[in-house]
Amino acid sequence: SPFVWWVGHIVQYLYRLQPRMEEHVRAAKENIGFVEPIPGMQVRRTDKIWEAKYQPVDKYMPLIQRYYENRNATVKPVYLATDEASVVTELQTKYPDFTFLSDSGGGQR
Repeated sequence: SPFVWWVGHIVQYLYRLQPRMEEHVRAAKENIGFVEPIPGMQVRRTDKIWEAKYQPVDKYMPLIQRYYENRNATVKPVYLATDEASVVTELQTKYPDFTFLSDSGGGQR
């Protein structure tokens, strides 16, 4: 539908990154070695402790493993958004075949 097409373009224009923010995002991606395409996961521990039940990281990794099995990949980066630096270490220990990219400050790239 032409209307939907126009709305899509207007929304894309309105939500575009400003040059300063675009440069900030580019630098952050470069800093952690971000590549595309890449699966990602968010693990919230500190601020969600009172709102939701604790979810072990092992619950999510089978989906990411399946993602890479379907692609026969040898390099397996995963973007990890987390508020707890120990999650990076936990995942690196449990899943050494994967490279976890995070800017949490506590993990190794």
